[in-house]
Amino acid sequence: MSFGDVEFALFLPVALALFWLLPRLWPLPRRAPVQNACLLVLSYTFYASWSLTLLPLLVASTLVDYALGRFIGARRPEPRAPDSPEKRSAQRAVRWALAGSLLWNLGLLGWFKYVGFFATALNQLLGTVGLDMALPVLQFALPVGISYYTLIKLSYVFDVYLGRQQPCRDLLTFATFVAFFPQIVAGPIVRSGEMLPQYAAPRALTPKALRAAALIFLIGYVRKAYVSDILAQTLVNPVFAQPDQFGALAHWMGLVGFGLQVYCDFAGYSEMAIGCAGLFGMALPVNFDRPFLSRSLFEFWRRWHITLNQWLFDYIYHQLAATRGWFRGRLDVGLMLVFLVSGLWHGAAWGFVIWGVLHGVGLVVNRRWDVYYRGRCKKDRAWVARRKSRSYALASWALTQTFFMVTLLPFRAPGWALLSAYAAGMVRNVGHALFEVPGLNTLFGLAMCGAFLAADHALAFAPFARVGRRFLALPTPVRGLAYGAVVVFLIVFVPAAGGTFIYAKF
Repeated sequence: MSFGDVEFALFLPVALALFWLLPRLWPLPRRAPVQNACLLVLSYTFYASWSLTLLPLLVASTLVDYALGRFIGARRPEPRAPDSPEKRSAQRAVRWALAGSLLWNLGLLGWFKYVGFFATALNQLLGTVGLDMALPVLQFALPVGISYYTLIKLSYVFDVYLGRQQPCRDLLTFATFVAFFPQIVAGPIVRSGEMLPQYAAPRALTPKALRAAALIFLIGYVRKAYVSDILAQTLVNPVFAQPDQFGALAHWMGLVGFGLQVYCDFAGYSEMAIGCAGLFGMALPVNFDRPFLSRSLFEFWRRWHITLNQWLFDYIYHQLAATRGWFRGRLDVGLMLVFLVSGLWHGAAWGFVIWGVLHGVGLVVNRRWDVYYRGRCKKDRAWVARRKSRSYALASWALTQTFFMVTLLPFRAPGWALLSAYAAGMVRNVGHALFEVPGLNTLFGLAMCGAFLAADHALAFAPFARVGRRFLALPTPVRGLAYGAVVVFLIVFVPAAGGTFIYAKF
């Protein structure tokens, strides 16, 4: 069951009714635990609709990190406490507890997601050196959302270990924090510091919050169910299925279409998750912020999948940079490592590894260029004026977006043969078709997708933002008619067999 399924349309009203009506039977101080109990039952029901057999794994994983967090919080010594055998013993104990959380979480993630990939890679390596021994290649069903709830729990344990977060003493609250159903399948990747206080207090739903939650859910649904799926069916899938039948222009259009498809798929899911959470009185963090306006790779990754990149930089990059060991001051190595991890996090395949390495190299080049340019600016103020010029901004934007789109090729192509064939078709005409099924339906669908994306990004600029605020200030009946027209449009034009969420499999 996902946000776009008919089953979810039946599940959500029942869930909202239980969540808002049942706790009212209890006095206000007791409503938060009852609301959390409702959310936990609903979340486990939602998760069981994906995989009932793997639900015990989620429960067990929650219990392990709850216990380890409590242990670390109880044994962690005060940083300013004088050195003593007791302090050193406590430090060793909490380090072992942190290591246990890492071993448990990363061990499960590696077992389910990467054991087959690494066994295959090792067998290939042994074959190249003439060794016939081969490891068995094990394949397991990937637990839904394991990549997301693993990072959520690890960040909690790290924060408790570093003293940023007090351990959660209520198992019900912690279990709800981990399993909250809008976020568990594909994020956003939430932090304990921003979410646990919300679960600890009774939630209330105001008309303003209800309107905001419903609007962002509708926008996300349009982005995913219409724009992403239309791009996939009319442009991306036909070109990638038979690249030898299409010319160079179609190859570029297919690749750009895939970039927009991935953005709309994941940003749409994130918006639907945020809107759905808002209906339950919860505020999830923003996960996308119009990344196609970015003028550098660093800016791009501050706008795309924000919660993942913040996690990677907070718990890997900054921890390495702050160490006194070999990594200290080696910023380029840290960037490469972060995006190698990001590539592997996305999937156990060489295409994802290549994608991560390419973006690591791109960020290293971006950083070194900034260092070089700042040096030039200090010597000659004319370089400052050049950097503020429109031509520099346009060139930076074009280079950033082109790099992102081109590096998506190993992300989309499932093998070396397709990757090389598609790349060859981008630089020379191997076919002549522009679309597989040309016609008014295709053109209309692509035109509507382009209009939606253009309007979405235009709202980042002041004149268009004022128009958006004026629309939201219109009387409720007027806005209701507009939303109703959108719903009717979706009923008529949304593809009957829309695709699944791309990021749900990560």
